[in-house]
Amino acid sequence: MIVVVLGCAEQALSYELRSRLAEIGDVEVAYVAESSQELTNAVLRFEPDVVFLHDELGPQPYADVVRDLSIRRPGTASVVVSSDTGSESYAAAMEAGARGIVTYPLSFEEVQTRLQSANDWARTMKRIVSGDSGQDGLGGANVIALSGAKGGVGTTTLAVHFGLDVVAQVEGYRVVLVDLDLEKGDVTSLIDVRWRSSIADLAKVADDLSARTVVDAVVPHESGLHLLPAPTDVRDVEYVTPSAVRRIITLLRQHYDLVLLDVGSHVTPVQAAAVELADEVLVVTTPDVLALRALRRQTTAWEQLGVRKHDMVRVLVNQASRDDEVQADTLRKLAQSPVVSAAMPALYRKLEPAVNARDASALKEPVWFQALRAIGAEVGMVRVTANEGAAAAALEESATRRGRRREASRLSRRRQPSPDAGQVTLETVALLPLVLLILAICWQIGVTAMSSVWLNSAATAASHAVSVGSSAAEVNDAAKDRVPDGFRDRVAVTPAVGGDPSRVRVTVNVPLVTFALGSPWDLSVTRKVVTEP
Repeated sequence: MIVVVLGCAEQALSYELRSRLAEIGDVEVAYVAESSQELTNAVLRFEPDVVFLHDELGPQPYADVVRDLSIRRPGTASVVVSSDTGSESYAAAMEAGARGIVTYPLSFEEVQTRLQSANDWARTMKRIVSGDSGQDGLGGANVIALSGAKGGVGTTTLAVHFGLDVVAQVEGYRVVLVDLDLEKGDVTSLIDVRWRSSIADLAKVADDLSARTVVDAVVPHESGLHLLPAPTDVRDVEYVTPSAVRRIITLLRQHYDLVLLDVGSHVTPVQAAAVELADEVLVVTTPDVLALRALRRQTTAWEQLGVRKHDMVRVLVNQASRDDEVQADTLRKLAQSPVVSAAMPALYRKLEPAVNARDASALKEPVWFQALRAIGAEVGMVRVTANEGAAAAALEESATRRGRRREASRLSRRRQPSPDAGQVTLETVALLPLVLLILAICWQIGVTAMSSVWLNSAATAASHAVSVGSSAAEVNDAAKDRVPDGFRDRVAVTPAVGGDPSRVRVTVNVPLVTFALGSPWDLSVTRKVVTEP
């Protein structure tokens, strides 16, 4: 059975090509794509033997698609479907890596011949590269694009720290960071490095680029991270075209293990080209309404341009705090795209010295790097080979065994009787009432703190219920659903505080030691209701 994926810009051509393949027999059409990005995702997902690619499929030029697929799936053969039978068209397809051209109107004999030839070549290549793909079956580097929902959300800071952390944690892993925020790129403002060439210098000679030329233009940092900066002269931005960016990224993919793209926050043709070519796209946002609205506009623009659907984008929350009014559940409802489960903490003051000194390695906060690595693991930033995975599993099992031995040693020491066991001094008996009183005070403080936490959660639920037009009873139920059952009778909800329908107040009575005892203490929170347009 020959597995085939089709990429056709016209439904009539798709129908005709499927009919010809059905006549051949022993052919399974796994997927029919209507855009270049959709075709690339289908090839990575189904791993077909042969791809039939219409030369009018967009928005990415078909030659770039063929070239990209030949790198990422060397065992898949590409056949171009074209109405142009000229020698120039044939030469361009062959140079990109296609295994043949089918002209339309389609003939059964030509489709059968090209399919069989391409399939034989694909099987030969699969035998050659079997067991040597090295990275979860994906050829070339992992390309991850980071975009900001709007300016100032910390996209460049995260891109730099992701790159530095991967280089520091994975020995021998080759990482390059490309600054595609062409007019306001800040990568070199966060890393102290000297450079002479930028991405604009490569774009000027994009038609004659080679892997050696691209690698020579990349700037190595002392940390091991490699950089391709944005141009310093704004007049050079015009040289950086979408086709040049595709060519540069394709060549970087051949030489590195991880390519990080800082694509900025403005939807431009260059940004769209990078987003379309990336394996993963992370949109960085902060937990506030303005950033979330900008996030939705950006993902909608990408979908309208046909470069990325909103469900193929991941949302990364930066500067998250427990004091934020927009919490995780609300953010997931407003984002439309999947949200990365881990969020970057708000460390404004601790980040400031590292930014001012242009030394990202000066930041030493463990919580920052824990979140950074959790996000990297979730999005598959570092691809692990089978041997590396087995080694990691063995190390983890060894660490687990050592932990078990230490725990057993501690338990054995605890079981040994102390020579002073069973002796109770008079001093201990005299101090017992004071200890109990201190424990009771600490317990009451804890109960009050938990009451405050439940109160804020209930107030958030009540304000949300009011914002969506719920009745007073529904608002009351929404608030009480956020607190434990034994606490529900202590919650009181007052909508339209002072006659203002945009304000809601929630009050709780703080328990005295246990839920069974009341107290004269009440806590209240008044929230302003924000109605989304």
